[in-house]
Amino acid sequence: MTTQTSNPHKWLFAHLQTAHGYDDINEARAALVFEYSDGKTSSLSELYNKYPKLYQRMRRDLSAQQKKDTDQLDPARKRLIAAIFGNLEHRRITADMAYVKGIACRAAKEERFNDIPLNVLKNLYNRFKNKNLQNELDELLTSLSL
Repeated sequence: MTTQTSNPHKWLFAHLQTAHGYDDINEARAALVFEYSDGKTSSLSELYNKYPKLYQRMRRDLSAQQKKDTDQLDPARKRLIAAIFGNLEHRRITADMAYVKGIACRAAKEERFNDIPLNVLKNLYNRFKNKNLQNELDELLTSLSL
């Protein structure tokens, strides 16, 4: 029987993987630790062992930031879904939720709908909303043609 040890820092690695804009996770981790340790260390283990209060502050701050991002994601997802449904409805295409999420995933180049980052959700929403407005304008101009 083997004993599995748990990594007390797995929350940080999960946070860094979801944070976009980092090319090298190890470099980002070292920079983050260096910042929260006030320049004392760039080692996560050293911060955890020698400066537990600073480690807890980092964890608390990053968890609050992640919760804030999560709170913004849900409304952005719903707006995007509504914009895509509106676009499809305007084209007289009947669709279900899986189809709409598939469109969003292809447009965002993500495999899962919930993996689409906030900035991409907002960008896609604006693109689909502009398409809806353009379609409505085209219809209005067509109906006004004399």
